Parts: sequence; C-alpha cells; structure tokens
Amino acid sequence: MHASRPVVLAGTVFAVLALFLPFARFPVVGSVDGLGSDAWPALLPLVPAVVIALLGDWTQGSRPFTGTVALVLACGGLLFAVVKFADALLSVRDVVGASFGTGAPVLMVAVAAVVAGSALALRPPAA
Repeated sequence: MHASRPVVLAGTVFAVLALFLPFARFPVVGSVDGLGSDAWPALLPLVPAVVIALLGDWTQGSRPFTGTVALVLACGGLLFAVVKFADALLSVRDVVGASFGTGAPVLMVAVAAVVAGSALALRPPAA
C-alpha cells in the first residue's frame, strides 16, 4: 500500500469527527460545534483526495495531474479550516466566560494531514 492512502483517509475521518466537537463555548448559547459554525465546507475540497486514495492501484500514488488537482483543492480546504480556526478564536476573545473548543484545532490538523497525504501521493512508491 502506498503511504499516502492511509494518511489521506485517516485525516479525512478525523476532519469529519472534528465537526462534531465544540469549536467554542458561550455562557448563554452553550457549545457551538463545527456544523453549527459552518465549518463543513472545509470537507468539500477533500473529496478528490479521498476518491484518489480509494481508487486505483493501492501500491502506487496518484497520477501527476489528478494528484496536483487534489493537492491544490486540499490546500483550499486547509485555508478554509485556518479561517474557521481564527473565527472560533476571535469569537471567544471578547466574551466573558466563553472558551475556545477543540474542534477547530482538530479540523485544521486533520485537513493538514490530508494535504500532506496528497503531497505524498505525488511521490513514487518506496522500493
């Protein structure tokens, strides 16, 4: 199995799980998760990387064109995850009693893992 495939798939699973974790907690509103804070679009650019990881010869990486497209789209998902991280951090900054949750950092790291796996897919397999 090419090393990129489990990295991409595990990163995507953790990104999905991160959407159910709290991004922020507020005194009156309560906990706001990734679905409530509209962080789910970070997963849409990961779809090509997941499809490439699931299909094809498992001993090989991806083809240059499709791998590059998946990498660029995954980088767009990472940019969106960073924006949602900053959004969650800034939303609790001035609210007394509010706290920053674990969902945003987990989402950002998980999408970064998918980016790393997509980049790794462009390398030839180890002999």
